[in-house]
Amino acid sequence: MEDKDEKINAPEVPTPILDEEETVASAEDIAAFMQERRKAREEKKQHVERENPEVEEYISEESALDPYLDPDPEIPWIKYDEPVFLSRGCNKCPKSYTPVSSTEWRSCSKVTCTNWLSGVRQPTERPFECVEVRFKNNHKDFYRLPDGLEVTEGDVVAVEGQPGHDVGIVCLTGELCRLQMYKKSIKPDSENIRKVFRRAKENDIDKWAESLKLEHSTLIRTREIVQNMGLEMKVNDVEYQGDQSKAIFYYTADDRVDFRELIKVLAEEFHIRIEMKQIGVRQEAGKVGGLGTCGRELCCSTWLTSFKSVTTSTAKTQQIMPNPQKLAGQCGKLKCCLNFEYEVYADALKKFPPAGHAIRFKKGLALYKKTDVFRGIMWYAYEGENELIALKAEKVKELLEMNRRQEYPETMEEFQVELMSTSALVQESTGEEVEREIQRLMEGGNGVVGEEQERKNDNGRDRRRQPREGKDRQVRNDQNHKKDHPQQGEHRDRNATPGNDQHNRQQHQRGDRRQGKPRREGGDRSRRSSEGENRNREEA
Repeated sequence: MEDKDEKINAPEVPTPILDEEETVASAEDIAAFMQERRKAREEKKQHVERENPEVEEYISEESALDPYLDPDPEIPWIKYDEPVFLSRGCNKCPKSYTPVSSTEWRSCSKVTCTNWLSGVRQPTERPFECVEVRFKNNHKDFYRLPDGLEVTEGDVVAVEGQPGHDVGIVCLTGELCRLQMYKKSIKPDSENIRKVFRRAKENDIDKWAESLKLEHSTLIRTREIVQNMGLEMKVNDVEYQGDQSKAIFYYTADDRVDFRELIKVLAEEFHIRIEMKQIGVRQEAGKVGGLGTCGRELCCSTWLTSFKSVTTSTAKTQQIMPNPQKLAGQCGKLKCCLNFEYEVYADALKKFPPAGHAIRFKKGLALYKKTDVFRGIMWYAYEGENELIALKAEKVKELLEMNRRQEYPETMEEFQVELMSTSALVQESTGEEVEREIQRLMEGGNGVVGEEQERKNDNGRDRRRQPREGKDRQVRNDQNHKKDHPQQGEHRDRNATPGNDQHNRQQHQRGDRRQGKPRREGGDRSRRSSEGENRNREEA
């Protein structure tokens, strides 16, 4: 307590009053402060380099440095390593004797195939002896398994090369692999099918990873050599073999190229075996990949394996304007997707008259302009006028036939089709659905009558009995409803239920006439009289 009291009652120490000259820092103090700050920054930089040797400082020229767009030079710049394993079907370097997950290699794979027979029991106890192995991008090949070796999808295997060995990932096994070989006209018992040596060991994967890192630099250097030699060809991709003894160079060229001298130069430059493969521009787009105008990956790099020729008539058949900028794909050729719906349009246009024929009216000559295939409408306009008039395709056929007989109608407006907007079409369809629902309720339930009920109605038994007054009232209501709504009344009479007596009698009379039986009016009268007696008994 005494200490606390002493602290509380302690006299206040007055703060010293500094002169104005002492509060302002001198030039020597500022220089010392800046030197200490610079020294601390150098120590921090050395510490970061010791901790992270891969991190380097971003250095840029003062003339190229933009204070608003370029990053701060003091912030360390991290190196970006290109994921070279993505082209092989995995996100990172795989481990020995550990299969690559299906989610990983299918997300990175090009032209992948889903084994829909994986859960189906095989027809024979012995599995199919061949597997499909994937290499870079869409490069795949079939290999034969040795006796006693069982592999699954995603296993990294060492296979026979020409020469040496290569490393790839198994992408298809079992009976689906047999179907795939049959599709590509490859016989499983052929002697040209190479063998699978083993599952890839750790040394195989390490050497394989080293060869993948050489592909980008080899591609750049090869393009420089081709340009210096003046060859008219484009080197698209380079694929190293797993043992670094061979490399495949994919190229595109419009004309034949003599690359014998090029092979000698490349062999001296890289000290490997050289193999040149020429591919088309569509195969090039499939190897490189990219996004189409639809926002999705290119079909040729994901699932499309067979390329069909696409012509300008394909676009004209689908009523597409021949605009090369919109119809061309990433490869510079017409888009492959133009063939996807071509057969549907070609089949629908068979019902149309030949386009391009003019129709003559007394008012003037009508020229063909365009066609709406799915609505079955053809657009015409008078010669010298811009107003388009819609005509049904069937009506155009009739008008052309009339012109052949030298018959000319008055005007084209007589046959014009009134087109409704989208909102009107929706409203009309909604009204039809409501009317259909009301009709279903009027017919009773879901409008479906069982076979037993129909049989009873045909025999004239088990019919619904109504009092005479209720039946007369119902008939009067139906007659009044027909007067107010004649179309609905006709529709209702046409779709009357089998329980309606009058409708059933008409059906029986028609059936008797078809079978050649005479009309039995007396039987109907006796039946009606018996029904009346039964009804009177019930009322009594």
